[in-house]
Amino acid sequence: MDFYQAQNKYRQKQLKTFLSIIIKLIIFSLAFIIGWWLGNSDKLVLIQENEKIITQFNEKKDNLERQITDIRLKLKEANLTLDTQNIKNLNSDFGRDAKNLLASNLAKGVPEETIVNALRLLGSNKVCSSFLYKELPVSTQSFTPPRSILLLLSGSLKIKAEGNINDKTNDNPYFNPIKPLRITFIYFGNNDVVEGNLPISKNILAGKFSVKIKVLKSKVRGVVIVRYQTCKVS
Repeated sequence: MDFYQAQNKYRQKQLKTFLSIIIKLIIFSLAFIIGWWLGNSDKLVLIQENEKIITQFNEKKDNLERQITDIRLKLKEANLTLDTQNIKNLNSDFGRDAKNLLASNLAKGVPEETIVNALRLLGSNKVCSSFLYKELPVSTQSFTPPRSILLLLSGSLKIKAEGNINDKTNDNPYFNPIKPLRITFIYFGNNDVVEGNLPISKNILAGKFSVKIKVLKSKVRGVVIVRYQTCKVS
């Protein structure tokens, strides 16, 4: 091999090395550009998703603020209506019941229609049936009488009475009517318990329908009298 051949071979080797470096730089640049593009693409997607979430949050916030404003206005209107009916009178059962009803329903987030129907049931624009009376045997710690649960309104309302609830060692099968009783009202998935001395009262509201219940003493030993009346908005 002469000098020229060796020089030519050396130049070809240099050219290959240079081309190899150029190709590697191009590949590295393409990889960097593609990675940068994909990264920015993901970033844009995340930004868009965040903007969507923020928009939905703001919409929900605006809806809640509108609902709170509506509830406040309705509460003011209801209070004004109740004031016009002189419910501030402490001797007025309607006023006390209406205030309690408004407070509990608003706290539970009850729909407006339910509140309106309940208030109507407290007013005079309703149709009520005559009072009905049923005997209810009272259970004690030592004795559970037959038919200890009273079924009313085709079974949709169940009432149970328990006596001697504060007497832990009482073996008397009969309850003491002058001591506190425990009355359980089961209706529409609710299980309300009221404890106290007779008479015990309970009002149940359901849409445009209400039941007024009063548990009274009985002359018959071991039982109480359940007086109830149903009402409906006319």
